[in-house]
Amino acid sequence: MWEAPIRGLVLDVDDTLLDTRSAMSAAGVTAAAAALPDHEPHVHEGLSTGFYDDPGGHFDAYTRGDLPFEQQRRLRYDTALAALGLTSDDGQFGVYERAYREAFAGVQVLFDDVAALLSAAQAADVPVCLLTNSAADQTRLKLEAIGWTGRFPVVTTDTIGVGKPDPRMFAAACQRIEVEPHTAVCVGDTLDTDVRGALGAGMRVAWLCRTDRPEPRNAGWGTPVEDPRVRVVTTLREVADLL
Repeated sequence: MWEAPIRGLVLDVDDTLLDTRSAMSAAGVTAAAAALPDHEPHVHEGLSTGFYDDPGGHFDAYTRGDLPFEQQRRLRYDTALAALGLTSDDGQFGVYERAYREAFAGVQVLFDDVAALLSAAQAADVPVCLLTNSAADQTRLKLEAIGWTGRFPVVTTDTIGVGKPDPRMFAAACQRIEVEPHTAVCVGDTLDTDVRGALGAGMRVAWLCRTDRPEPRNAGWGTPVEDPRVRVVTTLREVADLL
């Protein structure tokens, strides 16, 4: 299965290429401080953590096509505030969102193994498509921040109206780089969305479980997967070595 040449790479963005967990945490604290200036730092940190953790599953509802992107953000904000015994209003949330967007753009950081993978892909003439469950506008913000505007084709939840693990997302990514799914490899960090979605589309998967970073939300690291199409890797350099 893995002896066959890799003709294309479909790369998850958040917590695979970009340290999104850290960026969301930092931006969330900054935004919370702007929206709730009269509260103590522990409240700002609690709001940031609650928004990231999303116990109500509002982001997942967005990826299923059940909620608009902006509404899922408001619901996450309201839920996190309620857990702190606080309530929100439209003006306060507007302050939070403006501060979050500015702060989030300023803390986008690529993992240090991304360059090695992209260099190997270029040397092997393997095309790359980016695939993310985030919205198109939010993704543009991230890519602009790291100087990647227009560098690669991108498929977001907005592309087809639903996100991963819907196999159509992965098929759309393969179409963008003109490869058949069975000849491509998806690289991602999350079991339910990246791994199972890519398998459903007929792809091979490099499941990225970094050993030097906290596990992202709902990533499922350590869950056994008995499928020869899946390889567990701890760094993108391992994927580069396969090209």
